[in-house]
Amino acid sequence: MATRRSGGRNARLAHRDAETATHDVVTTGFVGGQYRALTDHDVNRIHEAALHTLETVGMGVIGNMPPGGQAMLDQGASLSDAGRILIPGSMVEDTLASTCKSWTLHGLDENRSIEISSKQVHYGTAGGAVGIRDFQSKTYRDPTLCDLYDVVRLIDTLPNIHWCYRPLIARDMTSLDDLDINTAYALMTGTTKPWGITVGSVENVERVVAMFDMALGGEGRFKKAPICHAVQGDGVPPLRYAEDRCLIKEAYIRAGMPLMIASAPQAGATAPAALAGTIVQVVAEALAGLVYVHAISPGHPVTFAPWPFVADLRTGSMSGGSAEQALLSAGVAQMGTFYDLPTSVPAGMADSKVPDAQAGFEKAYTTLMAGMAGANMVHESAGMHASLLGCTLESFVVDDDMLGNVMRAIRGIEVTDETLSLDVIADVNVNGPGHYLGHGQTLELMESEYRYPSVADRATPQAWEEDGAQNMEERARDYVRETLAEHYPGHIAPELDAAIRERFDIKLDVSDMRPGNDRW
Repeated sequence: MATRRSGGRNARLAHRDAETATHDVVTTGFVGGQYRALTDHDVNRIHEAALHTLETVGMGVIGNMPPGGQAMLDQGASLSDAGRILIPGSMVEDTLASTCKSWTLHGLDENRSIEISSKQVHYGTAGGAVGIRDFQSKTYRDPTLCDLYDVVRLIDTLPNIHWCYRPLIARDMTSLDDLDINTAYALMTGTTKPWGITVGSVENVERVVAMFDMALGGEGRFKKAPICHAVQGDGVPPLRYAEDRCLIKEAYIRAGMPLMIASAPQAGATAPAALAGTIVQVVAEALAGLVYVHAISPGHPVTFAPWPFVADLRTGSMSGGSAEQALLSAGVAQMGTFYDLPTSVPAGMADSKVPDAQAGFEKAYTTLMAGMAGANMVHESAGMHASLLGCTLESFVVDDDMLGNVMRAIRGIEVTDETLSLDVIADVNVNGPGHYLGHGQTLELMESEYRYPSVADRATPQAWEEDGAQNMEERARDYVRETLAEHYPGHIAPELDAAIRERFDIKLDVSDMRPGNDRW
């Protein structure tokens, strides 16, 4: 066990707790759209190009024609000589006109629910990392189910991460059924925030929703107040539906689970190298997903989720922290605002393997540009490294602090008669001491106009050295260690947990979900 630093850390943590209790400068849902990666003319050209692509190239089908594909053909799409589903522009426009424009993603704690609607910006996790940086050895290893549970309960305490989609893959699960059921269980027991999943079979959609129904108090409760969203692509880029994915998507729809209609091509690999061409393709693919959903369930809660990624063309590897990634995510966010649709984009996926300066600048500009462009759900925004291959516990804490600043920037500057401060300026300079320290306005606004960091440092060099000279990662490690030793959410009652364990094969040991287990 690493030793703990002394000094002023306890006072600093107490001060942080006091700040959280006394004011809420940054929450969520502020309006984005201030940044425009594309001109209005560009947006219209991309829209027309996407419609042209769907009308003339259409969507291929991997496997047999799924029911939703047949429904599209019955409602106005056609089949080309090459067996591709050609979608007329009028069909896309009708879908856009009738698509659900807002919906609520509920939390088990209803106070943590979030409204998903155009330009209202929220940040959360995603990823499915196949590696985690071990907290003790600081080397990468395979993640376990315990790791997933630890990450989820850590996120439960971080105010600027608004939902928890599974950030990593529990690689100690030996079957798809075990993975899907136990991932859902770790999310459900680890946080009262909303969460998100991707499952691998129709049957497992039904199983996890049955588990969620139990947590909510009975059969059918989930459909009334969905506490989970599904990140579900309907195809394989470029421009192909996949039968198995479409069938899973239809199972989500029957269960009442909100859908992120995600398509994730890589520029230069499974999408054109030209960034504009990548946006055309990914928008076409996401629109094709919306049409598919509308054909079988008009009005189902969906989020338009064009998720273009970038390949480093020297190696073919993904580059999640690149400037091109930031531009693509901002560009597709802008397309979502053009359609007035709830929109999800990926941002915050550092190429760096550790929470260092490279990770900091990659995460900061990608998440800020996505939010400023008006994305409603920014997935991947915390904890992710190595272009989504890895995650670190410390980074969830650091990134939460960063996202607080990002949200404060998106909130912007409120200009009113009061904030113009004409009377305050006159009072200080004509009758006052010539400075604003101690003025009533200053004291009033210090708790609402300004955000104060949680792990970032603003001390003088002398005070910083006296307090142990910790860097940000070390301060984040303190937070992780203390939180994971103490914070074991208890919102699932023991009797309910026992009933869930009797019905489902839960691999997470009860002793690992209680204090005093020596894991931390």
